[in-house]
Amino acid sequence: SRNCTKTDTVQKASIVFNDWVSQEFTLYHGATSVELEWTVGPIPIHDNIGKEIVIRYNTNINSGSKYYTDANGREVLERIRDHRPTWPYFVDERISGNYYPINSRIWIRDHDRQLTILTGKKNFSNEWFPL
Repeated sequence: SRNCTKTDTVQKASIVFNDWVSQEFTLYHGATSVELEWTVGPIPIHDNIGKEIVIRYNTNINSGSKYYTDANGREVLERIRDHRPTWPYFVDERISGNYYPINSRIWIRDHDRQLTILTGKKNFSNEWFPL
């Protein structure tokens, strides 16, 4: 189900995918960012099928295969798709081979724009790309 509300100070959009996954987007008047709150769980296991929950953001930012993630919330590391700086990297799994943990932030950018995601809980990240 979907529900949208708008007042003078805030706009909200809620999406309920099923009884265990939902999202709520909030945009405050005058803000330059969007707040996303997602809820997952309890994940059903009665069907004995493993599940991965993924949020995918689509953008036309040309990052040149580079993205940046935090390392334990302290420093930021440049990541390059299908690359490791200290050894030859041969990709067998193009998506899972490019996942990195993030504790607080990830971003992609080009010459004009940047998309930054700040997290309130630990996550994993991947610069999505077509297979």
